[in-house]
Amino acid sequence: MADTKIWVGTDTGNEGKFNIAANWLPAGVPVSTDHVYFKNSSQDCDGDLDQSAIDLGSLTIEQSYTGKIGTTSAYLQISATVVKIGQHFGPSSPTGSGRIKLDLGTTAGAVTVYNTSSSPTETTKPPVRIIANQANTTIEVRKGKVGIAFDTGETTTIGSCTVSYIAHQKTDAEVIIGEGVTITTFEQTGGNNVLQCAATTVNAEGGSLLTTGSGAIATLNAKDGDVTSDSTGTITTLTITGGDVDFTKSAAARTVTNCTLDGPGSLKFDPAVVTFTNKIISSNPVIWRASAA
Repeated sequence: MADTKIWVGTDTGNEGKFNIAANWLPAGVPVSTDHVYFKNSSQDCDGDLDQSAIDLGSLTIEQSYTGKIGTTSAYLQISATVVKIGQHFGPSSPTGSGRIKLDLGTTAGAVTVYNTSSSPTETTKPPVRIIANQANTTIEVRKGKVGIAFDTGETTTIGSCTVSYIAHQKTDAEVIIGEGVTITTFEQTGGNNVLQCAATTVNAEGGSLLTTGSGAIATLNAKDGDVTSDSTGTITTLTITGGDVDFTKSAAARTVTNCTLDGPGSLKFDPAVVTFTNKIISSNPVIWRASAA
């Protein structure tokens, strides 16, 4: 039978160690199928971090938890079917944790980030960093700053990442997906996001997106917001029905195989560096306006 376990982490001489019974309420180290909570505490969880054999029923890290999970060099390795980060109900506006580093392993999980701290412990890195290795894992970010395989050399496999917003479409969320990520679908309705890897499908429906690196995109659907395409990877099918797609901010050579442009979308490119393999098509009237060199 699954138990509920709440992080305490203050056992004398064993502070911060995951694998100590007295660091949990009720006493006892979590086991597979348990429901684990980090909340209303500032006690770090930074010892005994390899818990990869545990497959939790759920892991909840509330915004009222202000301690740190992981260290500068290590992640908490633990699997969970459901992961919730940054949720808060009730009065006040808790600041959240400046460092949450999770390695979710090979179990398919549904991760939802409701909010993060605005003051990361490592000032040049997002406060929430996630790696995983399961093609059915999904990540949704509604608010806050999140890195997926953010650090150099890290790798991750997930099925999808969705970025939305709560109140401010362009600024609520900021997600950076590293070059070592394997992802099928990236979709955003808001946020200021960076995609450094290849993807099968990218749906940009609001906010801003920068693609960079060398990852190819099979299908990019621009429906709203701003897309800056700096990646040297080929876009096989680009469909623009709204928003702005801009290829002019990089001088790197790029190729788009098929492109459809329909209003009210717009397309900016320099033909000296961007090659359209097939002619650009449209089902609506199109006005071309050349810029001065």
